[in-house]
Amino acid sequence: MLNFLPQKNKNKIIFEYLLRVTVFLLLFVFLSSFVLISLFVPSFFFAKYKNDTVNSQLELTKQKNINKDGDPTIFIKNVNRLVVALSNNNVSNMAYSDIINKVVSLKDKDIKISSINISEEANTNSKKILINGIAKTRDSLTLFDKEIRVDGFFESVIFPVSNFIKSTNSEFSATLIYKNK
Repeated sequence: MLNFLPQKNKNKIIFEYLLRVTVFLLLFVFLSSFVLISLFVPSFFFAKYKNDTVNSQLELTKQKNINKDGDPTIFIKNVNRLVVALSNNNVSNMAYSDIINKVVSLKDKDIKISSINISEEANTNSKKILINGIAKTRDSLTLFDKEIRVDGFFESVIFPVSNFIKSTNSEFSATLIYKNK
């Protein structure tokens, strides 16, 4: 149909078409740029605020003389206090694998541990270890309880050995509390 029009009108239609396509593309680029900028501005301000806060705290720490009287124990306590304040609360002092290895090392050959569940208690900054298993003899179970208590690794031990009536193949459940130091 474009071939039936005179050359002057043909050029005018092509120019208007190219003008509309150009305007649409520029409008699309403008709107997409506006959306991207509006999405990135809050994160930029948050990062800037966080950076300024950390820098101001760093300057305050540098200005404050931590070790005023020269006593190394006070200096170490202050540094530990700063480390606790600046560290992430989710970081624990003892890895789960170390706790599991400690429990397994205290048992003898007559005890089979079927499960060990470790949960962190945020309000007390401790770990609660729940041990389930089977003991071949009641004596091996009492020996395991005694080893855990004597070792001193766990702050609290709840091990109801006296509740077991069976003397062989007794299923047991024990709760140990490890306090982060």
